[in-house]
Amino acid sequence: MGITVEMKNGEKMDGEQFVIGMAASELSYIKEEEALKAWMIVCRTNFVKAASGENSSKNASATQNEGNVADVANIGIIKNIKQKNLNLDYVSMKELEENNGRKAYLEIKKKLEDASDATFRQMLTYENKYADALYHEVSIGKTVSSEEIYSVAVPYLISVDSSQDVESPDYMDVKILPYDEVLQKLIKADKRGRLEKIDKKQNIKILKSSLKITKHTDNGFVQEIMAQDNKWTGEEWKKIFGLNSTNFYLENYNGKLRMVTVGKGHDMGMSLYGANVLAKKQLSAATILSYYYPGTKILD
Repeated sequence: MGITVEMKNGEKMDGEQFVIGMAASELSYIKEEEALKAWMIVCRTNFVKAASGENSSKNASATQNEGNVADVANIGIIKNIKQKNLNLDYVSMKELEENNGRKAYLEIKKKLEDASDATFRQMLTYENKYADALYHEVSIGKTVSSEEIYSVAVPYLISVDSSQDVESPDYMDVKILPYDEVLQKLIKADKRGRLEKIDKKQNIKILKSSLKITKHTDNGFVQEIMAQDNKWTGEEWKKIFGLNSTNFYLENYNGKLRMVTVGKGHDMGMSLYGANVLAKKQLSAATILSYYYPGTKILD
């Protein structure tokens, strides 16, 4: 690739090997050959954007900045980058072997290397700039636009049907917690100590009587939750309770709090589960990418 990555342990690695490690970090849903090729292109695109000084990654934070684009002409000037500056998920081949065993590791490694060879230098672009190739594990049955989530319209991050995702075992998740456990988690996450100043029984009473979602997007992604004078964002609630996404609802259930979550991830860009299903239907990597990122092109 012509880009060298200095790893956190001081070792140096070619950029394409790093891209393979990025792809290896999320293989729970990607099994089919064409889906793996599409996934490799997504990873390579995000790597080059990050190496270009961008910050595109799974958490989608970069999409909030309309200026978050990198001109494809700049790739030739990138030579060295430090892993710590990339903010990208990565799994080493050593970790991959430890997690899967020698036999499975060799099979996975070959598939990754084959996908790398088949797509080498291919990246996703839009109007001659690297695309913000956002992705998520499982959609809510369709992807959502960046405008809905971040109020920033990106032409290729729009809503498309991904109804096959409802068949995923991770499409829906349910957590049921006693209110005292809910309170304990909220107090632990409350840096300002607001909840600790109130009697426990009173706090539980407040949660039971007034806890509700007060703001959400059209497709149900939670933006704000309130309990009397206490307020949380959907992202904060997701983090506190380890939910799969911010698309959830809350309800009293036999004196406990039930949290029902739909989808896994932020729901923008390519659904990994959905991409794999499309590959099973004999769609090519290029077709999968053009479906989830309409209007983009593959540059090689």
